[in-house]
Amino acid sequence: MKYLVLSAALALSACAASSSGWSASTWNGLPDRTVAGGGYSFFAAPVEGQGFKLKFSVKTDGSFGVASAPTEDALLEAARAAAPEGCRLLALERTSDGGAVADYDCD
Repeated sequence: MKYLVLSAALALSACAASSSGWSASTWNGLPDRTVAGGGYSFFAAPVEGQGFKLKFSVKTDGSFGVASAPTEDALLEAARAAAPEGCRLLALERTSDGGAVADYDCD
């Protein structure tokens, strides 16, 4: 019974957190992850202290055999797919390393 009450309390607190929108602390707490887009795999990670942004880098198998830089469409597809629930992509800016930084608007 004790576990059932604890589970219910955790579920309610999770609902309350998601309905109150995103904060800097919850955004920076997002786990790094792999996101596919346009035939590429990207490593997406929160940009610490930069608001609601994710940094996208091309993920390789370790051999660094990427034939070409990802297209804008591939990056846009990955950035949209990586948007947390309640967030939408605002802008995507290419970086000198071939990746990009995506800026989101979050409720």
